[in-house]
Amino acid sequence: MNSQSSSLEAQADPTELKSARGWLTLRPGLADWLLLLLLVAIIHRAQGSMLDDPGVGWHLRNVDAMLAEGTWLTHDPFTQQHESATWRTNQWLGDLVLWLGWRWGGLEGIAAVTTILLALILRHLFRILSSENIPWPWALLWTYLAALGISFSFVARPNVFTILGVMITASTLDRYHRGVCTRRATLWLLPLFLIWVNTHGGFAAGLMMLIAAVGIEGVLAWGVPYGNERSGARVRMIHLLKLTVAVFVCTLINPYGLAIYSWIFQLLGNPFFMQFNGEWHSPDFHVLGAFRLELLLLLLPILLATCRHRPSLMALALCLLWLHLGLASKRYMPLWVVVTVPLLARLSVDLPWLKKISNTLGQRWQLTGEFRRVLSLPSRQSAPLFTAFACALLLVWARWCDDYAYHAPEHIPTRALRHVIDQHGDRCVFHHHDWGGWLTWHGWPRVKNWLDDRAEVQGQQHLMEYQDLLAARGAWEQILAEQGVEVVCIPPESSLAWQLASRRSWRETYRDDYAVVFLHMNDPRSIQPTLGALANPHGDTSRTTHRSSRR
Repeated sequence: MNSQSSSLEAQADPTELKSARGWLTLRPGLADWLLLLLLVAIIHRAQGSMLDDPGVGWHLRNVDAMLAEGTWLTHDPFTQQHESATWRTNQWLGDLVLWLGWRWGGLEGIAAVTTILLALILRHLFRILSSENIPWPWALLWTYLAALGISFSFVARPNVFTILGVMITASTLDRYHRGVCTRRATLWLLPLFLIWVNTHGGFAAGLMMLIAAVGIEGVLAWGVPYGNERSGARVRMIHLLKLTVAVFVCTLINPYGLAIYSWIFQLLGNPFFMQFNGEWHSPDFHVLGAFRLELLLLLLPILLATCRHRPSLMALALCLLWLHLGLASKRYMPLWVVVTVPLLARLSVDLPWLKKISNTLGQRWQLTGEFRRVLSLPSRQSAPLFTAFACALLLVWARWCDDYAYHAPEHIPTRALRHVIDQHGDRCVFHHHDWGGWLTWHGWPRVKNWLDDRAEVQGQQHLMEYQDLLAARGAWEQILAEQGVEVVCIPPESSLAWQLASRRSWRETYRDDYAVVFLHMNDPRSIQPTLGALANPHGDTSRTTHRSSRR
């Protein structure tokens, strides 16, 4: 092992070591210019989609609820029918990052923090490709394709941290398998998982990858007929097995200890919950923009068939593992992208026909040897101080910018929901499940939602009642009465909206293109006219004033 480590250190690029010693420089490298470009490009997503995840509200309020309780949460404080239901704030660290962004700059602060995280992830991917001696034009191209592939996950939620964790874990396992990194380098996974387990439940995916890596090395250790390869695989398997045990111990350092595993698999192990949330459905390749994934899916078999070098078994196995998971659930597709792109990039630079075309064009255009050498060199220069300065600049912009980030009204009809909070916040409200997080965000603790996207908290029976109510099936009127519902806020095209509009016992108090609000007339408090009842802003832009929500 010591000889392996010494040989790797001897092969280190002296320019890279020099760059590492000069990290305080403000002179940016290509990775830093890439990050700056990504910051500008991704922040544009804040205008109507980055903040529209149904759970962003309760993610933020998790921190406030923990501060109010003075400890980690064990019971749900947000849903009025399920105050005694079990709730674990196992994502507290990821929630805290978003919460700090919110307190710093409102909606723009949340968007800025999320943009910085996503840009840093893609910057690190570019650095991984550069470390594999991939020419910088190819590294830029594959980073761009990866950005397109994970663009579906450009939303403000702690899931972003899992993209980074999966990418680092897969890269480390593959590099160790190929002998590119030492055992000591793999130990960086220990602090990674220590942070990851408190940031997002996706750490279980990283642990799954470690177990898969142990199995792959085990197959090689007993299935390869060559002695040197068998002994090398056996050494790697033993080390990865010890590393997996150490990583598992690190994951127990969280507010809930071993119970965090049963909490995570409570959702993943329930087919009804997985079917209820569309995020767990298979990807739909008929939607606009599906080509971003289709392109990578088609390139994988093409490059495997035409590349003259055998791909890394570890990289290929992890790629196929995540491809299986990604085709079963679109939530896993971004993880497949960051695992697969480094493999595709390495395969692409070894294509014989591509090298032939490059040489032909170089001769035709009479490119000088020096220019061709520059194009083929990897880019390893970077200036972390410049990167930090660019991120700080975006945070300053978020602090002083008004009305840039907003919710798309077709996803979160904020005017209707604000009407519910202001005029009916003291009543029991039935609403669309995607809107519960926003009501928690802006109404808690006075307002508690009827349902949000935390299926494991509300339970299967409550979700089935919700589906029956929204579709006006069965004894829907009896269910509303038993639940004590006095206000209904739902999409105007829903079956329940049509039924309530024909009932004299319900009065419409608000309507726009995205939501309609009904008030039950048997409630004594509904005798007095509701302020703003005639509001009918069909031109809802959903640009709410959010600066007042800061503390």
